[in-house]
Amino acid sequence: MTVAASVAQRPRILFLHLSGPGQFEFLGRWLAGQGWDVTFMHGGIDADPAHDGIRTRRFALRDTTIPTGDPRHILDHAAQNCRGATELMFRMRHSEGYVPDVVVAHAGWGVGLGVKLVWPDCTYVAYHEWYYTDRNWDKRRAEKPADLAVMISDRMRNLPITGEFDLADASWCPTLFQASRFPPVLRRQITVMPDGVDCDLHRPDPQARIDFDWLRLPADRPVITYATRGMEPLRGFPQFLRGVARLQARRDDFDTVILANDSVSYGRPLARGDSWWLRMIDQLDLDHRRIHVNAMRPRDEYVRTLQASHAHVYFTEPFVTSWSLSEAMATGCLVIGSNTAPVRELVRDMENGLIVDMDDADEVADAMAWVLDNPGDAADLRRAARRTILADHDAARVFPAKDAWLRAAIGAPVH
Repeated sequence: MTVAASVAQRPRILFLHLSGPGQFEFLGRWLAGQGWDVTFMHGGIDADPAHDGIRTRRFALRDTTIPTGDPRHILDHAAQNCRGATELMFRMRHSEGYVPDVVVAHAGWGVGLGVKLVWPDCTYVAYHEWYYTDRNWDKRRAEKPADLAVMISDRMRNLPITGEFDLADASWCPTLFQASRFPPVLRRQITVMPDGVDCDLHRPDPQARIDFDWLRLPADRPVITYATRGMEPLRGFPQFLRGVARLQARRDDFDTVILANDSVSYGRPLARGDSWWLRMIDQLDLDHRRIHVNAMRPRDEYVRTLQASHAHVYFTEPFVTSWSLSEAMATGCLVIGSNTAPVRELVRDMENGLIVDMDDADEVADAMAWVLDNPGDAADLRRAARRTILADHDAARVFPAKDAWLRAAIGAPVH
């Protein structure tokens, strides 16, 4: 089927990712409801090949034989991912007759490098999250010292990323800060488009409480929350616990709920049997009767935890902004955020949240205490946080804008 014929029927879109639907999941579901023929393709585990009318195709992940400490491993990893994804795309086209109008691929892992080899006439959108650099391109200087091995590894990581720019018809990035990491010559090709937050799902609920099969807390019990993928310094987990320990030493009128996997998702992994959770409970005098930890939970429990939160802590070094930040703000959380550029793009101190030096445990504890002691002022900041997300990040605005952009790119009629 030609692209023109496909567009005349239902426009076809393929979302390509290394490990799962990722940030494309909610947009893909929404587009399916708007008449798009949607397929997710990735190398992760997916037990249901068809759900809600959306197909999922899985390509084989191929191992590299080059050791991880060798910078060539990074390039071979991208090459093997490209090979696995492209082989499946080739079969989809030549054995199944599948020809998408649009392919949106998560750039950097190599999975999208073969898209135009298989479907040269499709519209290809490269979704960019990060460019590895120690430079502030606008100030034309290095931000921090970096040893030679790190610089070489970062250069290797960037080669598959920059390789997308001569292939893509468009390049998307979800935040201004993340786009700023790219060299100006590449940044000029990037369109900043937020991922979008389902603000109907992530909404305030004054009646929400922590009432799960693994934890029940009194409805009037103040709760401080932390929720991210792993427990690691890049996301400020040790700093968060230091602040909790300081506040626990001052008062006993609050509980802490942590939803995170005891693992390192970003940064240098620790040796087997070691973790930042184990390190911190060894270093700190924590009252574990008032700290409740679980791995990331199903979304309904996650949302309810945010809704029941009195103060939600989101820390990060300058890096990719977690979806959880905008989700927490949409839910009406009072976010205590780190004084770093990706957080400041959304959180403004004493306007829609609080900004602290995450390395200052006393300042972190003081911010938590302020929230607990000033419920009226805190309520104003919560409402302002949700207004911030509704204005620029609400999926009800973001998704139709992306739909219109994609339809215009392929000449499809507006739905």
